[in-house]
Amino acid sequence: MPRSTVVASLLLASVAALAACTKHPDVARLNAPETAGYTPASGPQFEVSASTADAAPPMAPGGGEASVSGDIAERERSRGLGTAYGEQRSSSVRGTRFERADPYNPDLVLSLRYNDAAGVQQIAQHKTGSPHLFPAIQQSDAVSVTLRDEYGAPLSAAQVGGDVYAIGEIGARYTIGVENHTAQRLEVVASVDGLDVLDGGEADFHKRGYVIAPYTSFAIDGWRTSDDTVAAFRFSDTDGGYAAQMGKPRNIGVIGVAFFREAGHDDLFRRDTADPFPNRYAPPPPSYRGY
Repeated sequence: MPRSTVVASLLLASVAALAACTKHPDVARLNAPETAGYTPASGPQFEVSASTADAAPPMAPGGGEASVSGDIAERERSRGLGTAYGEQRSSSVRGTRFERADPYNPDLVLSLRYNDAAGVQQIAQHKTGSPHLFPAIQQSDAVSVTLRDEYGAPLSAAQVGGDVYAIGEIGARYTIGVENHTAQRLEVVASVDGLDVLDGGEADFHKRGYVIAPYTSFAIDGWRTSDDTVAAFRFSDTDGGYAAQMGKPRNIGVIGVAFFREAGHDDLFRRDTADPFPNRYAPPPPSYRGY
């Protein structure tokens, strides 16, 4: 069997195994989010007292039931995955206030790319060869971002060069899990396929986002449609994706999350990110002169 066929088979088998695991009753579900919130482009911020609806069966972009396995020949003709504007789900928010320490520049940006198994295999072969599979997580000491399936389990992913590629399937629902490991509130501005998850417009650091409390986590379930509902994130083909349908397909296949710290909490942030070994070598004192 050619190596390329082996790699593709391993990736497809891993996705099938992950789907089987997520249907097992012992798989832990992601907890309901703690208080979190969002702000529109202008006006006061909002906190989320989110009550996510029970998981619905996978839906095709057109609204009918979708097969998890799908048609292999159709997938081979596909140009990869996008994210569709899915069914309505419950997710409530309420107002809060948050002043950024820096209004326009985030303190940290984490990103994850995604595609189907065949697409990830192709990009991996082009860049690095056989990929290594692991959970779809990007993290720092302060925060983490995880792509999760509708049962709360992390999607499988592959490291391709400097990028993490999550592996999805057409029709499957996913969420963006965000965790705050710091002692202060953070504002979270998220984008999917280059579009802001709150207003559906082009993503921009100037826009406002969700507010996550210290040492808590929450899930971004979809494109926000009101104070009480979202349109679920569901993998689709690229033409069926929300970005393509809105005439903005340039950035399909990438998810970004920017984090902003709150004004007046510089000391807390500094303590949370303190490095016990900040320098490998001893610098000369200010008065040092070479002889």
